[in-house]
Amino acid sequence: MRRFSAWLVMVTFLLSLAVPALAQQTPPAAAPASKAPAPGAKAEVKKVSTKSASGTVKSASADSLVLVAGKDKKEWTFALDKDTKITKGGKAAKVEEVAADDSATVSYVEMDGKMHARTVSVKVKAAAAAPKPKS
Repeated sequence: MRRFSAWLVMVTFLLSLAVPALAQQTPPAAAPASKAPAPGAKAEVKKVSTKSASGTVKSASADSLVLVAGKDKKEWTFALDKDTKITKGGKAAKVEEVAADDSATVSYVEMDGKMHARTVSVKVKAAAAAPKPKS
């Protein structure tokens, strides 16, 4: 019986040394991932942060808007597309209604090295105050 107990203790000791060594082995290499997502899998969406800039419009065309902004009067060129929302005085407007020297705020995202305008909000110039009649 003593001999059996000694063998049992020795086998248990050897197994306790082997288990951590087996656990440290690296798993088999996974198959290379394909670029197409698996059916039913959610596509990974890259977060894009929206930024804004305010200044004076230098020029506006169907596909771009140039804004002069900042203390250093830097020119910023924004790409416009069919999804760009343009407002003037709080009402929907077309790019043709945006004139040079208008004050504007542009909400944009940077993609592919370009600044793409999401919204352009143009402030209406205050009409020259008419002189008040003396009473």
